[in-house]
Amino acid sequence: MEEHLKYTHILVPVDGSTQSRYAVRLTGILASVLHATVYFLYVSPFDESTDEGDVSWLPESIVRPAADEAYEIFSDAQSLLPDAVRSECVHRAGTPADEILRFITEERIELVVIGGRKLSRVSGFLLGSVTQTVLEHAHCSVMVAGGASPHL
Repeated sequence: MEEHLKYTHILVPVDGSTQSRYAVRLTGILASVLHATVYFLYVSPFDESTDEGDVSWLPESIVRPAADEAYEIFSDAQSLLPDAVRSECVHRAGTPADEILRFITEERIELVVIGGRKLSRVSGFLLGSVTQTVLEHAHCSVMVAGGASPHL
């Protein structure tokens, strides 16, 4: 009966995508049942230390302050969780797969719920995949939240 207590720390990498939002909704259901804490991890190529202000020739998606973008993504993710679920938000800079794997080890994460892109095997192989890398290298359980059902 105590077996369900295994998953008390659940990681959801978030990026604001439909797939990531689906993973958050699914995690909310799981965390409610398991009484787990949810960790949202957003990994950007830059962080506050690299924000340089206005660089007019780059697109807004590149020069936008990383902290502002992270805040919006975290706010959206938290709004999708049931009120009773505890959550923590962590913003890191770097390569998403590397930072996710590092966070799993550092925080002793037991379950990762990650959004899955609908790529063919060839596309996933050629383009690389954060989800695939996490599946192959994580030392914990990984659940891929596939599909984007608007009803979940």
